[in-house]
This record gives sequence, C-alpha cells and structure tokens, in this order.
Amino acid sequence: MRLGAKYDPYKKAEEEFRKCVFCGFCESSCPTLEETGLRGYGPRGRVRVVGLLLNGIYSEKTSEYLYTCLLCYACVPPCPTGVDIPGIVEAGRSILVRLSRTGLSSISKEQ
Repeated sequence: MRLGAKYDPYKKAEEEFRKCVFCGFCESSCPTLEETGLRGYGPRGRVRVVGLLLNGIYSEKTSEYLYTCLLCYACVPPCPTGVDIPGIVEAGRSILVRLSRTGLSSISKEQ
C-alpha cells in the first residue's frame, strides 16, 4: 500500500474498478476462493464489493470479504486488463477504516 498524504484510497479503488471487465480469469488462482467456494471470497467478488462500497453500499460481510484476502498476488498474473486486485482490496480496507473513524452511519447498510 502506498502511504502518505497523497494516497487516496477512493481514487485507487475507482481506477482499478474501472479496469476490471469481470472476466473471472483471476478466480482460478485464489486460495481463499478455492477454500471457501464462495464468490465473495474471490478476486472478482472482492472487486465487486469495493465497487459497492464506492457507491455507499455496505453490509456486515464487506469487511469479512476484504480482510480474508491474503494479498498473495496470485490473482494478478492471469488478469488480462492489469487490474491491481490486491491494491483495490487494500484501498477498500482503507476506505472501511476511514469510515469507521467517521461512523458508518453515512453508508447505507444492506440487509
């Protein structure tokens, strides 16, 4: 993760989200998706979760999906569009931390 005053997790998340074409090539290499078998625990699911977070949609599962990522980078080589999936996960985590400091009341919580 890039630290410092200039790091903007919202910008990083949005840039990487826009690159993703949701092809799923990243999914075959993800150890947490292989272990759980649940799409939310895979790279494509995590990218979607961050996209929802950018749109103000949050659920109890959001932090679980993002914090179970191992940041192992196994999903990066198969990505045809060069999405920095670990980078978007780190950005999503940073957004959650920022929101927890200000209170999550500004986010609509989905059931």
